[in-house]
Amino acid sequence: MNELSPPAVAALRRAQDTIIEHCIDRISSAHPWYRTLPEAPRRQIEKVARLGVTMFVDMVENPQTAVAPSQIFSVAPAALTGTITLEQTLALVRSVLDVVVEEAPQTVPEDMRDRVTILVLTFGRDVGFAAAEVYARAAEARGAWDARLESVAVDAMLHDSPEDAATRAGSAGWSGSGPVVAVAARAVLDALAVSRLRHHCRQVASDCLVSVRGESVIIILGGSVSSQGPGEAPERAIDRVAGQVAERLGGPAVIGPVVPGVAQAGRSLRSALAGLHARAGWAQAPNPVHADDLLPARLLNGDALAVEQISALVGAPLHAMGEPFEETVATYLALGGSLEATARALFVHANTVRYRLGRVAEQVGWDATDARDGLMLHMAVIVARLAAGRED
Repeated sequence: MNELSPPAVAALRRAQDTIIEHCIDRISSAHPWYRTLPEAPRRQIEKVARLGVTMFVDMVENPQTAVAPSQIFSVAPAALTGTITLEQTLALVRSVLDVVVEEAPQTVPEDMRDRVTILVLTFGRDVGFAAAEVYARAAEARGAWDARLESVAVDAMLHDSPEDAATRAGSAGWSGSGPVVAVAARAVLDALAVSRLRHHCRQVASDCLVSVRGESVIIILGGSVSSQGPGEAPERAIDRVAGQVAERLGGPAVIGPVVPGVAQAGRSLRSALAGLHARAGWAQAPNPVHADDLLPARLLNGDALAVEQISALVGAPLHAMGEPFEETVATYLALGGSLEATARALFVHANTVRYRLGRVAEQVGWDATDARDGLMLHMAVIVARLAAGRED
């Protein structure tokens, strides 16, 4: 049974084209941004408006065979969701609905006008929900595609292809320059948690990539930092932010070294992953922990990159200080950390040993009198000696 009498439906059908034209005029006059759109999107929006009014009249005429409101958007390509926002789409729906509410009831007898108004508002509500559904599906598809692009960029970094890594990162939305740092962690995240993590990363850093692989999470951060303090170096700021992000993950997390740019991100990422694999070797490690602090465990775990890094980070600065300092550190560590035994072996005063060790701690950054720092220095000395032995 029809909601309206046949004469009322016929009157509404006759007014259909006029209502459509008034809807398009209202859209153009009420929304300045609509007039700035390229011609193709404007034509698509006009088609949606025409189809919407037509479907409303069809629904009034024959509710049993009416097409679902979601089909209104079938004439608009998916690309349109990337041209105008959901908010703008709903504003367009509201403008069309206002015109139909104003004009459609006037085309029918007075005793049926309230019924037409109710039908218009009900149809408009369904169209609004349909628009939200369309945008939700588009957002889900874009999210899946973005995640795929980010994973491809991370793969390029892992395979040590600087140019390819930079290109792939750009395709995934990386737009800035400046220092970059990687975070690798063990954490089980569902889709909602991953979405929240990505949102947080984009709030604290201008560029980020997030890749979830089973129980592992990889994060690349770079560009400007939203919370960078006055006078704080960009490298220090991005490292600090990486620590804050890693803390949110809950599970074991390792922060790679800061590198100059996204093309070198693979170095930071491989260091972080190697640190994550070797983290069990340091039971008392803080969480998160820096990959450089795990160099001894990484060396014992067979990480070739750790050999290069401990040489550059510890061995080279120690060697640059000169033979007396290098020899003092090596002897002190070999003799179990005894100042007196080291002084006797080197034929110097114990205060001289103490002075040299203090200078090394200041310039190299590792204190031989500390158990953990001493292990780092000892491993650096061993690596240097092995390298020298291979050259002989």
